Amino acid sequence: MKSYIEKMQCFLSNQTILYMKFHNLHWFIHGSSFFTLHAEFEKLYDTSAEVIDEVAERLLMLGKAPISSLKSALSAASIEERDAQPVNAVESVKIVLADLQVLEADAKEIISLAQDEKDDVTADIFTGYLTGYQKTIWMMNTYLK
Repeated sequence: MKSYIEKMQCFLSNQTILYMKFHNLHWFIHGSSFFTLHAEFEKLYDTSAEVIDEVAERLLMLGKAPISSLKSALSAASIEERDAQPVNAVESVKIVLADLQVLEADAKEIISLAQDEKDDVTADIFTGYLTGYQKTIWMMNTYLK
């Protein structure tokens, strides 16, 4: 079983990959939902940038060096990057949905592990992320109906 620090490093790596992946979807979305999803993907990568910074700083506060290179992030991440290619609305939303479900599961695990370690601050930070992921997952699922 991984420690919550190791899970946070994986989470940070996933966020780093998603930051670029959300840009990829933002740039390559096409079709009648272009304007809506183009703007939504921009919000997602802006949020990812904030999360990356907050998690890295939390790791530093805990005396740990955060993963801080793309090479390291790629090897530690459980989310895969995406090649440059056009993507339609349904396909793009399914990609985002699958990745957010990974983050949702990771956040739940980190919350539990942090609580076990009596680190209420980290648990609180990730509870906030969990709230956002669950709302976005609900919205993406609603879009696909």
